[in-house]
Amino acid sequence: MGAIFKIPAFVIYFVAGLWGFFICLRIVVDHLGFIGGMIAFFLFPATLAFAPWYEALANANWFPLILVYGGGIGASILYAIGSAMDGD
Repeated sequence: MGAIFKIPAFVIYFVAGLWGFFICLRIVVDHLGFIGGMIAFFLFPATLAFAPWYEALANANWFPLILVYGGGIGASILYAIGSAMDGD
């Protein structure tokens, strides 16, 4: 029964993570160039953690922050509800 919530949680994790990573990579490439983008590609956890905050505070563009962190929080809540229903 908990799969009703867990499957959408995994889809949200995947879509928000991938979409957010490409947006964050574009932010880094725009500001640091191709070499900075290559480094950000290989250090993707740091890219996902810091690039949305930079974009939000420096350029007042809150969409990457909402996408990355909001998607993760929303998917985590759905997964927790599904786990509670399964009794995991």
